Amino acid sequence: MSPASVQFEELVRRILEAKNFVIRNPSLPSADAGIDFIATLRDEAWAIEVKYYRTVRPQVSLLDAAAARLTSRAPSYQAKKGMLVVSCLVPPELRSRLEDRFSLTLIDRGDLLTWTTGLPDLLDALSALLDATTAELEFPSARSDSSIADAKYLPPATTPEDTHGTELCHRLHELKRGKTTWPAYEQLCDEILKYLFPNDLQGWHKQKTTDDGLNRYDYVCRIRPTTEFWGFLVQHLNSRYAVFEFKNYSEKIKQGQVLTTEKYLLERGLRRVAIIFSRLGADTNATKMTRGAMREHGKLILVLSDDDVCTMLHMKERGEDPSDFLFEATDNFMLELGR
Repeated sequence: MSPASVQFEELVRRILEAKNFVIRNPSLPSADAGIDFIATLRDEAWAIEVKYYRTVRPQVSLLDAAAARLTSRAPSYQAKKGMLVVSCLVPPELRSRLEDRFSLTLIDRGDLLTWTTGLPDLLDALSALLDATTAELEFPSARSDSSIADAKYLPPATTPEDTHGTELCHRLHELKRGKTTWPAYEQLCDEILKYLFPNDLQGWHKQKTTDDGLNRYDYVCRIRPTTEFWGFLVQHLNSRYAVFEFKNYSEKIKQGQVLTTEKYLLERGLRRVAIIFSRLGADTNATKMTRGAMREHGKLILVLSDDDVCTMLHMKERGEDPSDFLFEATDNFMLELGR
């Protein structure tokens, strides 16, 4: 979990306690449990899942996945009611659809900001974390305490969870590294990208050759600024397109591979970002080369290992935004960038 996610979860716990929820176990043993808190309110057990998103606009598929996971796993904890708490702002129509479909209570950032009106310390911390606007702090109407107490009971039958991320991760780890399996690796990377970012990337042009005929890259996609990460690339790096390279090597990639990828990035072509899938990541010199590309030419090259890719796949499965992983990786990369 990112530091922001941990902070948001702790703030939600404190807010719920202020709303008279009794948290029986603030932290369940497994990060993959699908439930963050088990709490009681008026002698009824609640399963509560907390999701922090960097983007204010909700992504429906992620909310669906989080809700399905919550309702599927709540019975294991003898919970009668379910609550999904999210940091984004959920429109009334979407809120109603989710609550009706999954028989749970959805709490968004508007509800949380309203609930902390009389709790200045919590309000200040929450506003700072969510970067709340002045308009939001005028506190629109939120869910009443009575509607919480009268919330629907979870249904006995549950919606199947999304397990496609786990399946893709398993296939990735099972696939042998090396030249002979490169076509299968390329096809698998294609599936992974389209599962992770179906609405964030467009175009999906495969196996493009540069106009001088000398170099080929595996994918170039047009970026849609749908989340904070993709918006950062468009607005701050002036990159409307992203290059993807798939390296099915049996060892870490070296600086030569990074240098070749850097040649595909063109400032005037609005193509200043490359993401390299490399089975074992990058060696020390290759990592230095990526830093030099940013420091000297303003080109961002991210290298993702199999473990990194699986982390994003599991995030997507849990209803979390995999682009938040890329944002954290980029943020750390920028913060550690030397002269």
